[in-house]
Amino acid sequence: MALWPWKPSPFLESAEEEWQAEVWRWFLRSFGGLEDFRRSPLVTPTAEFFPATGSSGHARALKIFEHVKRHAGLQEWECELVEQPSRPDLRVGEVMAQVFEQHDPAGTFGVEGNRVVISYEPTQLGDPMALIATFIHELGHYLLATIADPPPGGPQTEELATDLVTVYLGFGLFGANCAFSFQRDSGTHSQGWSTARQGYLTERMWCYALATFFRLRDEDIGQARPFLKSHLYTDLRKATAYLRKHPERMPVSS
Repeated sequence: MALWPWKPSPFLESAEEEWQAEVWRWFLRSFGGLEDFRRSPLVTPTAEFFPATGSSGHARALKIFEHVKRHAGLQEWECELVEQPSRPDLRVGEVMAQVFEQHDPAGTFGVEGNRVVISYEPTQLGDPMALIATFIHELGHYLLATIADPPPGGPQTEELATDLVTVYLGFGLFGANCAFSFQRDSGTHSQGWSTARQGYLTERMWCYALATFFRLRDEDIGQARPFLKSHLYTDLRKATAYLRKHPERMPVSS
């Protein structure tokens, strides 16, 4: 008689794991297979990938954008980068606690005539990690627009698949770190806190996608440790252990 009659729980919901595997297979079919995928670097928030620049404002954004395009292999893809109108500065007017949650899109992708236009929220210039996550997500829309068939799950999964393609392109550390953030603010006449959510995958889904990325490349997840929030690295370790025990959950044999 078995001492443990129940089965271990999946890392994600089973449907979410199956969907991620299907989308990875869709990427590999569309973009050149494992050999092409393994040539992309793991992009990190370091001077190696993003050298310091003395520029500020939109000029700074343009320089970072060009680095993102190059590391994604899209440097020859023409598109225009524009600033969104600045958002109002939400502050508490009296001494009290209040929560603000960010819902507006940090960036947009669109086609205007014969031009591809990507926009960004200029307040992100003070948060390069979030700005890079925005840029690669919108460039992901550009890349996925070249595939004739919709992503697995249909057009309604497009934003989720766009987040996932940023992992495929080597930028998963940025999206994972920016999926959720919490900040406490205080001043002479106000105090409170704010939360921000960026992207469409949950933190746990990002970690599962990163585990898939490293398993497909047969690379050590330890290289991600210096750049991930500690709880995310813990979940990355758990997801990696789970995929080792359940290789059938991988999109292809690594």
